Amino acid sequence: MSVTIRTEHGAAGRWGGRLTRRPLTDHDPAIDALAPAVRRKLSGIWLSRAAMERRVADSFTVIAAALRRRNAPQDLIQLADRAIDDEFRHTELSRVVASRFAGRELPTPQLLKLQVPAHEGASPELRDTLHVVGQCILNETTATAFLETCLAHATGVLAKHALKELLSDEVDHGRVGWAYLASTDAATRRAVGRWLLPMAYLNLRIWKEESPLDPDHVPELSAHGAPPGEAIHTALVDALETLIVPGLQQLQVPTSAVEAWLAAGAFTDRAPTEYVD
Repeated sequence: MSVTIRTEHGAAGRWGGRLTRRPLTDHDPAIDALAPAVRRKLSGIWLSRAAMERRVADSFTVIAAALRRRNAPQDLIQLADRAIDDEFRHTELSRVVASRFAGRELPTPQLLKLQVPAHEGASPELRDTLHVVGQCILNETTATAFLETCLAHATGVLAKHALKELLSDEVDHGRVGWAYLASTDAATRRAVGRWLLPMAYLNLRIWKEESPLDPDHVPELSAHGAPPGEAIHTALVDALETLIVPGLQQLQVPTSAVEAWLAAGAFTDRAPTEYVD
């Protein structure tokens, strides 16, 4: 099927207005073989991802502004600006994939409202830093783990192509946060540690809500980029435990509360206040 490209993604970004390195396949026989109900479900999953990617573009607008206020290194500000355009690309790419599963052109999904964390009680300076840490170190690192999990399960040509394109940007988005935090002073990094547990908890809870356990999950969903919620949750907890916490420890950010929460099972059904230092 032919799909019209409709996007906010612009020629000034790293991709020069291109949606992918090479055109998406026009025909994937594995999609044609799917039952109609499975195709509808996959179409809905990918269209939901398009909406979430567009919200992340708005998040990076907040991050770029925070970095400017904090006089961050110019190359990091440029990376954050570039990430906005990357997320526009992700939005359209996901919509196109959803349209392929639907067998028809789908509209751009409704814009999701961005709720910027208030971090009440933090100074304006610390709040900016917490926004960068929350979006880039926590969310983008776990997004990388999410996409790697989806790719590991995928066998469909279209899904694998799209997932590789999405993954190629996410690593850089996480680097913005790591590099910025490394540029801050020791007092700021210690202050971040006091906020880390509620931020990690909320990030994991949101991911779990957006990738719920599905009693009707079938292998065909995994083959086309939508693995079971259990596999996603396991990968995200592992990323927090083996990537994020060790990285923060290298920067001398206190992580004991998060470590205790992880050791207890990283539950997301209630706020883990008992692990706060």
